[in-house]
Amino acid sequence: MAFISMTKSEAIYRELKKVILNGTLKPGTRLLIQQIARQYGVSDIPVREALKELTAEGFVETKPHVGSRVASMSLKDIEEMLIMRECLEPFAAELAALNADEKIIEKLERYTLDMKKAFDAKDMVAYRDLNRAFHKLFVEASGNQMMTKTILELMDSEKRMRMIFHLFPEILELSNKEHGMMVRYMKERNGKALAKVLYEHKKRAFDKLRKYLQQHLES
Repeated sequence: MAFISMTKSEAIYRELKKVILNGTLKPGTRLLIQQIARQYGVSDIPVREALKELTAEGFVETKPHVGSRVASMSLKDIEEMLIMRECLEPFAAELAALNADEKIIEKLERYTLDMKKAFDAKDMVAYRDLNRAFHKLFVEASGNQMMTKTILELMDSEKRMRMIFHLFPEILELSNKEHGMMVRYMKERNGKALAKVLYEHKKRAFDKLRKYLQQHLES
């Protein structure tokens, strides 16, 4: 699936992410802006923008007056976080089916419509951001503040998960359909069915990510 044409910063961002994931750039490798700019034949500005995004996603560590380097990545840490999300988010959704008011359901419906538009427009960035907001709202609607805090902290610390749709665009169509099912079960207050769909939804995407990371980080 082809997506909208990329800016220079997006192209550098994707290229750097690729060589970080495939191990060409090892954890701890310094990332020198001018050197990267020369390598790709661009100015410093798109490189700075790409490094800023990679830092936000946890692929790069950047310190003021020191510079940027490839961040460390532990498969064990990622696996533990994925397992927690697979267990906690369906339970949060089950609670949300009991606790959510009509305004929340209407907002979830708007997210599904906006995601469909982003999907049709092949705008992966918009789809990714809407998808995160959609799942975050499910968690917040659970009414369990301690669980919500835990899950949102996991979501923030798992910024690498943002790459799922870039790596596996084929899951977008099914993902979009499942969002519609989740909203329907929410309307019906069918927490068990909602939790089941959400678990399968997360497990499928996370299993793909597990396999990919194992292939690229254990070699």
